[in-house]
Amino acid sequence: MLLDDRYPVLETLEQRDGVTLYRVEGGLLFFFEVKTPEDKERFYRYRAALKRLTEMGLLEAQVSAKPGRYYAFFPEKPLSRKPPPKKALEALAPLGFGREHLAMAEEGVAYLAPWPLKAKPLPRPRGKGSLLGVAPGLLLLALGGWLLLEGLNRYFNPPEYAVPDLVGKTAREAFLLLKDTGLRLEVEEGNDPTKPKEVVLAQDPPPGTRLREGRTVRLVLNQARLNPLPDLRGLRLEEAESRLSELGYRLLGTARVESQEPLGTVLATTPAPGTPLPPGGGVWLLVSLGASPEATTPMPRLVGLTREEAVFLLNAAAIPYQVEEVPSGAPPGVVLAQEPAPGTPVPQGGGARIQVAAQGQVYLPPSPPTRTVNLALNLPPEAEGRQVRLVLLDERGEQVVYEGPGQEGLRVEGTYQVVGEARFRLYLDGFLFQEWAP
Repeated sequence: MLLDDRYPVLETLEQRDGVTLYRVEGGLLFFFEVKTPEDKERFYRYRAALKRLTEMGLLEAQVSAKPGRYYAFFPEKPLSRKPPPKKALEALAPLGFGREHLAMAEEGVAYLAPWPLKAKPLPRPRGKGSLLGVAPGLLLLALGGWLLLEGLNRYFNPPEYAVPDLVGKTAREAFLLLKDTGLRLEVEEGNDPTKPKEVVLAQDPPPGTRLREGRTVRLVLNQARLNPLPDLRGLRLEEAESRLSELGYRLLGTARVESQEPLGTVLATTPAPGTPLPPGGGVWLLVSLGASPEATTPMPRLVGLTREEAVFLLNAAAIPYQVEEVPSGAPPGVVLAQEPAPGTPVPQGGGARIQVAAQGQVYLPPSPPTRTVNLALNLPPEAEGRQVRLVLLDERGEQVVYEGPGQEGLRVEGTYQVVGEARFRLYLDGFLFQEWAP
């Protein structure tokens, strides 16, 4: 079997919790089955731990996060009994990894396992034929017996530790409080934007609980992600206020303008939909006052009249108009169509459009002017491992500039022709992350 078209499999060593450990040509490879969001979160937490060790110069590894190919490859190195560096344990603790996950080499880390490694028995020293050789052996035998008795005593009567109060502590502070207790630490993500990032939100078991050595303390670590403001346009004012209250946002106030939308309909919000907001963030609403009660003029019937007759009636009714000449077999200058329809109330300032039969040269309205805009963007760190969609909007609609997996620092650039007002929009996993005008 060949993994990722580059790693020949020599042996399958272990399978556990959706992860398979292979011995491949040149080293070891942990292959992750990623089928659920929880599987994906577990792999990215593992990858983050590898990145921290690599940045410290302690580890050499090749990591793939491509769909269907989630794995980490470690070059084969002789293992050593040396303990892991303190800085490595402190860096891994917030991600839920400890010394039981590390295999050490003579220089640095040989590999990081996604599960606790099984302890290997220490080799016994061999005695010599002389009494001088036997004496150390007897001494070691006695010492081994004493250690065995101590081990049995600790096995049947393990020490207990009181769980400290960790809520409100940083990840580093929590690790330092637990590191000498013999208790294991597991971490999961939480989200409370009202509290600082990397702060413990909850713990299990509660403070004061006495646990035996080797038991697990689970912490919820805050990631403080902001939530995007939903699109409230088209809702009634009461519905929009209720929605904002449910999401924990504040209504700063409303502005009202005349509109063709029904009275009390939300027309726009400030900030714009999709803008990340913390809990308690303020939002302004633009609300419709309904159509203006100004006087209207009924649209006259113009189809079949000559151009001069139609223009005379429109001027008499004070209705602005546009004339479009279209090829037709009808006599030149005859009105073929009109907009709006006859009898439609036209408000003050409203307009009309008529189509007039023409032969030979046909008048066409000029094409809207175009302009050139440039894009030069490095994807932000938040795009790492997420689905990215970058679009350009103008009066002609929307065009996709880039769509695919995100990578921090990925360069996206180009030159585009746009009509009228234009804006770039960057979406991460389907949510609007940023919007700007070129």
